[in-house]
Amino acid sequence: MIRRIFLLPAAIAAGLVAQTWKPAVSANPLPHFEKVNGKRVFFSDGVPLTVLTVETHWDELIYSRYSETMRVYNYMYPAAAAMGLNALKVPIKWSVVEPAEGVYDFSYVDHVRQMAERHHLKLVLCWFGHYASGAGTLYSNMQGDVFAPMYIIKDTARFPRAVDGEGKAHHDAASYDYPAIVERETLAFRAFMEHLRRADTNRTVLMIQVENEVAVFGAGADFTWRRIPKFWRDHSPASNRRFQEKGFKSELAYSAWSLAANWLRPVTDAGVKAYPIPFFMNFVGGSLEEGMLGGSPGEDVATYLDHIPSLSFIGVNHYPTWGDHTPAPVSVPASALRKTLDRYRVGRNIPTLTETNSDNSPLAPRFVFISVGEYGSPLFAPWALSSSCPTEGEPYVQKDGTLANGAFALREAYTAIRKGGPAIAQLGGTERAKVFLAEMPGHRFKETKDVAGVAVTVAGVNNGQAIAIRASDNEVLIVGFRCTVALRTDGPSVKVERGAWTGADWKPEGAVRAEVTNGEVRFRITEPQAARILW
Repeated sequence: MIRRIFLLPAAIAAGLVAQTWKPAVSANPLPHFEKVNGKRVFFSDGVPLTVLTVETHWDELIYSRYSETMRVYNYMYPAAAAMGLNALKVPIKWSVVEPAEGVYDFSYVDHVRQMAERHHLKLVLCWFGHYASGAGTLYSNMQGDVFAPMYIIKDTARFPRAVDGEGKAHHDAASYDYPAIVERETLAFRAFMEHLRRADTNRTVLMIQVENEVAVFGAGADFTWRRIPKFWRDHSPASNRRFQEKGFKSELAYSAWSLAANWLRPVTDAGVKAYPIPFFMNFVGGSLEEGMLGGSPGEDVATYLDHIPSLSFIGVNHYPTWGDHTPAPVSVPASALRKTLDRYRVGRNIPTLTETNSDNSPLAPRFVFISVGEYGSPLFAPWALSSSCPTEGEPYVQKDGTLANGAFALREAYTAIRKGGPAIAQLGGTERAKVFLAEMPGHRFKETKDVAGVAVTVAGVNNGQAIAIRASDNEVLIVGFRCTVALRTDGPSVKVERGAWTGADWKPEGAVRAEVTNGEVRFRITEPQAARILW
């Protein structure tokens, strides 16, 4: 027997359909992580949230002209809202915040916060006192890539520089084995966080990324610090003494410990004391040599988490490439994306994509479903809105503010996940959530998975994908697009509706055309949506 069903209000009134799922709520209004049934869940304004963002650039904020150039990225805020982002990821250079020693200027911080609020966006702010994926960690040039304040850059006596394994000092790379620079950055970061505590009364800022892809020396065009041992640690006199005193044998292990314990620990301790919102870091995903991971340094997640208790997680910046650092084909299998996140299942860490492709490939829209649905990632962030990576010439946003290239596919994915709201943020990464997509982009697929005791079958075309969540005993939520969904229920009555979560409330948007055949419910989702099946 086949029945076409839409809504069954009489069955609801008669109590034949179970009470719907409600998300956990928190009395703490600040952005924070809280355990819910064993999973660490990110909360914003008291409700679970998945942060769906893209990073802005920073290099058009020009040193000595910061007040003139602070509005250069204004066009990105309405574009981000049009793309379906719920937050922007914005770098804040230390040199912008401290133009002279002990003098703080938060006008750019306030400007980006006000722009975000105007366009109904949240913010993830990235503290850039140190930037390792360029030719120098303190600065790369004297224009848009000045990260540390100029008084730090100019004074090599007070703030000694790092020395490579051949004895060469690098003017653009600080040694963190001398306390002076750590003391100055700690004061600046604390002032930055204290300002946010006072000024961000709407709780627009969700998280702080601390530094960027940390390493001792900046990366050259061939990422030499990842490949050549002489760049794996600082060989300044203070560093050499500490290396010997601590009995280290591995230079990568020493760098991880030294940067974590002697530099980032005091900085983050001061910051979280000033304003306790979540902090995270990001590493470069890659390899140094056979059997040795790459990145920041050696992607030593455990060491950083052990020595920096205020870190909520460490994310991976993953751009699939060939060995010579040229972009890989767009046909990256889903299993390869999962392997990247599997490497970050370390201790208390939550595997998270803090940077990935922002080009015209289908990688990011596929990766976000895997990341938030299977791994419970609290954040997903391609890089960047105006600069496509790793493929050049395919930005999400053009200079006139119009959307282009991969923006539309990412908007599909983000729109669907936002409709799933707190259900994905709270239950993603648990046994109650499963992701359905093709192993290779563009391929048709059909697969059946057990979703906490309910057999769900999803068939998709043209990069269609779905997340299925068994929110409660008598409820399944399907989030996705370009899919046909089938599942079996054991209830006498069935309700299928589309809608979206707004905060802690489900807002119905209408009926879903569905068929029931011998207890199997079947329906199609085309445009991005969330469909709720209750019985």
